[in-house]
Amino acid sequence: MITKEFSIIIPALNEEEHIGGVLESIRKNLEGKFQYEVIVVDNGSTDRTLDIAHDNGAICLHAPGCSISTLRNMGAQNASADIFIFIDADVYVTREWGEQIGRVPVLLQQRPMLITGSLYGISEENNWIERIWFAPRTTRSEVSYINGGHLILHRQTFLSVEGFAPHLETGEDCEFCERARARGATIENNPALKVVHAGYPRTIKRFFARERWHGRGDFHSVATLIASKPALISLLNLVMLMACLAFLFFSTLPWFLPILFYMAFLMGISLASAFHRQSGAINAELAGAMFLYMIYITARTAALVDVVCRRVIHHRPILPTETIIPHGKGD
Repeated sequence: MITKEFSIIIPALNEEEHIGGVLESIRKNLEGKFQYEVIVVDNGSTDRTLDIAHDNGAICLHAPGCSISTLRNMGAQNASADIFIFIDADVYVTREWGEQIGRVPVLLQQRPMLITGSLYGISEENNWIERIWFAPRTTRSEVSYINGGHLILHRQTFLSVEGFAPHLETGEDCEFCERARARGATIENNPALKVVHAGYPRTIKRFFARERWHGRGDFHSVATLIASKPALISLLNLVMLMACLAFLFFSTLPWFLPILFYMAFLMGISLASAFHRQSGAINAELAGAMFLYMIYITARTAALVDVVCRRVIHHRPILPTETIIPHGKGD
């Protein structure tokens, strides 16, 4: 029996546009060099995702209506290799990735509690949102977590952390890495393992929707809120917005003053954030970064409102204090 060196786990839902290209990029960089398997865990696709994955030699599992954590956990449960590579269905591996991936098994043998991978790069057909917002992230040396869309670790580390938290709608990769660090793991971004994310938003509407969805993961408990600077800024922004609305309706001041005050606050905090992101540089991208931070903060504030409304409707505490650690994987 041939022992696999890598188990590549890909959660998917209606990814016919990219899944074939992603699998081809993996095959081009691994076939003939390493023994590996690709496990595609489908969340109930209604397009040709599964057909394409099957035609490209992937092991296909079915898990409709589950969280992305459950999909990843199910893939891990069915994996035969000791090195898990979690990749999203719109993340392409590159030639540079293929040249570097052979070093990972040795590295994980030497440092079994290491969690690595890399932050996604942008495609060649990028636009200003990708260049300003996403591209600078890829070379960060100090990171608190690795995106679940390109996360690499040893099986024993995954088992010791007890997998991804099935109850989380989003932010599961960040929460996973937090639990891993608490158990002694080290998190390292490796830019040499270059991957390209084809799913980055290229319009303001999609950028807002992405950040609103991702932001919900910061508000599932008081602990996650306190640990997240964007969440705290979003909370402050919501308080400021509500205060300005109260002044607007109940104050004798001119109606436009509260609006101007709030816009000045939002622009000010966005400018400060953009300035920090640009490492204090004043350049042509500063204005674009400031504008994107205004959208980002607004989207994350909307995420907070979403969480509050959901918990009120379901009569649950708005921000539970406990951090729930999953007991099972894939349930």
